[in-house]
Amino acid sequence: MSIVKTIVLFVIFAVLAVYVYFYEIKGGEERELEEQTAQKVIPFEKDSVKNVEIRSTSDRFYFERMDDTWRIEKPIETGADKTMIDRLLNNIRNMRLVREFTIKAEEQKNYGLADRAYRVTVQFNNGKRDSVRFGDATPVGGDVFAARNDTLVYTVPSYVKTTVSKGLFDWRNKSLTQIQQKDVKEFSLKNSHGVFHFVKEGDSWLIKEPRETRAENAVVDGVLRKFETGKAKSIISEELKSPQKYDLARPAYQIDFYLGDAKAHKNVILSRLKNNISNVKDDSRPQVMTVDSLFIRDIDKTLYQFRYKNISEYDKNSVDSIVVTQGDSILYLTKKGEEDWFLNGKQKVKSWKMNTLLTTVNNLKAKSFLMDNVSAPTKYGLDKPERKIEIFQHGNKIQSVVLGTYKNKKVAFSPGSKMVVEIENNAYKNLEVKPADFVDTSVKKPEDMS
Repeated sequence: MSIVKTIVLFVIFAVLAVYVYFYEIKGGEERELEEQTAQKVIPFEKDSVKNVEIRSTSDRFYFERMDDTWRIEKPIETGADKTMIDRLLNNIRNMRLVREFTIKAEEQKNYGLADRAYRVTVQFNNGKRDSVRFGDATPVGGDVFAARNDTLVYTVPSYVKTTVSKGLFDWRNKSLTQIQQKDVKEFSLKNSHGVFHFVKEGDSWLIKEPRETRAENAVVDGVLRKFETGKAKSIISEELKSPQKYDLARPAYQIDFYLGDAKAHKNVILSRLKNNISNVKDDSRPQVMTVDSLFIRDIDKTLYQFRYKNISEYDKNSVDSIVVTQGDSILYLTKKGEEDWFLNGKQKVKSWKMNTLLTTVNNLKAKSFLMDNVSAPTKYGLDKPERKIEIFQHGNKIQSVVLGTYKNKKVAFSPGSKMVVEIENNAYKNLEVKPADFVDTSVKKPEDMS
């Protein structure tokens, strides 16, 4: 084949490639986009909407965009549920006609597009307006009739009308508070078990009242998360005229937040449960709202539930030796290499038994708290403990636990926590070192291998 023919063929292939890319691929994408846009009843960009109005025979709702949020202007002036408004706009913007047909203007009532229709009017930032009416359900297919003028009727998915026909409570902001969990540096909580005061230091929460001790971060964060994300079950009044009427003159529950470095104060009060409902008043909002018993259950915690319960945590991967004292016997567990443990320096220990021992000590939790701020236990039978476990790293003791039995309760003390606690029977059992159970009998002694 001559060079000229080769060049000609190359040019032809190049032209075909360009044609396929720009017409078939890029052009196909553009034609598909144009086709999808043509199928939309009202194509628009969500962020281009300035306000929305919904009218029906019984209701009129008017929503106004305020920066990144929405407000209800009619029938009352209050905050709107941004998620609901966004869902409404997305449904209308993505609404595609299933089919279309022409009717006479006087036939609109036959399709529910006259008096009983829901009309949605959207005004855009450029001042333009557009609207669509939603009528009755189609006889078959699960769609509804819709129209933008008097004679051209569409059928569209019924879920769009379902969104449009929501009531006032659905549209309004149902957040209990405007609190952001990350802003809370300190708070007090009054519940049926007393008054608790919490202060955050670094990444940890401390209980300051009724006694000073470390708090369980997950539990405290769970309470704050309830107030940040919790939603009202209902709104029973637009303002609190009579605290007595809503059982809020002497609230059963109260939480005082202190936000940011300036510790700005915010307050929320809640009534006692009646028929599984509690009335709520946030001092930054005028409305009286309600929550159910599940919300109250999550904030009505005891001191035990709020307290940090682990008494002996440490870095178990750094441990290289353990001394276990049980009665008159002393057992030495020593780590050699990366994973192997030996009892009294000779007998290889089962790895899973060592892992259970190390994990149990590291995760040892209080079943109940017996004594606080104890430097040396002399009560609960711990002055002469049944068992003592000392944990070392490079010859330095990094943790120790003493265990005993008091009135059929298994008890423990760790100098690091300075607490005497009751522990679970199963944990006590896992902390017993029986050589017969620990030694790996599958490993032969040196004299057996001759």
